Amino acid sequence: MIRDRVAGWEPTRRDVLRIGAASTAAAAVGATVVATADVAVPAPAVPGVLDLYVNEGFVPMVDGSLVYMRGFGDRPSSVDDAAPSLTFATRVFLADDTLVEARFYPPGSAEPPKGRPAPHSLDPSGAGVHLVHRAHWGSFFPRRTIVAESGSRLRLRVHNGLRETHALAIQAAPGAAPVAHTGPVQQGSSGTIDIVAPAPGTYLICDPSREPVERVLGLYGALVVVPREDRWRLSAGGPEFERQWLWICHDVDPEWAALAQAGMTIDPGRTPLLPRYFTLNDRSGFQSLGISEDEAVNSAAHEDTLLSGSARRTDVRDFSRGTGATVVTGQLIRMVNAGVAAHQMHFHGNHVWTVRRNGVDFPRSAQAAFVDGVGHPVLQLWEDVVELEPRDTKEVMLPMKPPPDALEAVLAAQDCDWPFPMHCHAEPSQTAAGGLYPGGIVADWQLAVPMKPTGPGGSP
Repeated sequence: MIRDRVAGWEPTRRDVLRIGAASTAAAAVGATVVATADVAVPAPAVPGVLDLYVNEGFVPMVDGSLVYMRGFGDRPSSVDDAAPSLTFATRVFLADDTLVEARFYPPGSAEPPKGRPAPHSLDPSGAGVHLVHRAHWGSFFPRRTIVAESGSRLRLRVHNGLRETHALAIQAAPGAAPVAHTGPVQQGSSGTIDIVAPAPGTYLICDPSREPVERVLGLYGALVVVPREDRWRLSAGGPEFERQWLWICHDVDPEWAALAQAGMTIDPGRTPLLPRYFTLNDRSGFQSLGISEDEAVNSAAHEDTLLSGSARRTDVRDFSRGTGATVVTGQLIRMVNAGVAAHQMHFHGNHVWTVRRNGVDFPRSAQAAFVDGVGHPVLQLWEDVVELEPRDTKEVMLPMKPPPDALEAVLAAQDCDWPFPMHCHAEPSQTAAGGLYPGGIVADWQLAVPMKPTGPGGSP
């Protein structure tokens, strides 16, 4: 385990959480948190500019093991900080060029309790199905996320506190030129990005230096760009959704982490990559499922990871079927693979409908479909397994339909929430530390118990 390779004090996970809480409390009242001498003080804030800090530290995995990692943090922190800043709180760049810290978007929209949007009313077309609110419920986003409205000014400053040169890039697709890049940032220096937000879509944020080493060590995130005039669609005129979710997948290799912590150069040819921990929105296993002993972790998982809603008759031929205040559509899932393993996101209960990959909308007709250079069919279609290659982004719609194989009598008898699993079909990703199951990329989604008719004749 990584602890065996770390010199000096070896804190337990309880120690890390206890001391981290104490450090946070001290910071809240203005006390100085202990740090090494080479850690910079926070840069003076500039309105509309997001400051990110390249930091290092130790992170407890799902089994309690401490692993050395790096990350883009909210503040400068040192490697021996009990609660290092290796991720950043969600920020939103609004169309008026203001920057706000909020994990919920759009501002002013209704917050779904525990992440679950309540339906508008029963659908008169059938028992147990619903009409959902149009442009009503907002969405929660995980840490490491930047949300930007189209046309907004996206301004970042990246401060490097580590020995090596680092960078931040925004990438639309593997192998393509970055949308934006700070350029190399030396230790003690800063790099900037100042651009108009790119086209609506999902983008990978990462440090491309020594690819894929720095991304594996934790220097990654995601950018979500939303059409400012149509915030409940993937793009202007594109698929409409009830609410959206962002899943960021990542893989952790403790061997590479130990080499990096020791200051050694990582050569993937000499030390092949072998991930042993797998995360979804920085959580694994029981944490990702929202069934841990930490209620704050559970609450966040339900809000930003675990899909939930009421059954409806979604028609994939028209994701905007409806008029006025109601619509019959599904929920959008944005997937980002910031790791190095190919993942196979497998859904039970419903198939999903894939609409986009790496910023390219999939065609809807067979006449326009084709097979790409690596054998992927490029066509909107039903899938129960979504292939997610390293550095890929994909957008899919979960229709939230009654399970198509369920008998009518079973559907009519639903009197509680129905949970369905989502797990990666690449089997190693279901474990932690090479064998702890289920300790990896798992989640679930739920169909809420149906509304009950209240009016005469069974009308809502």
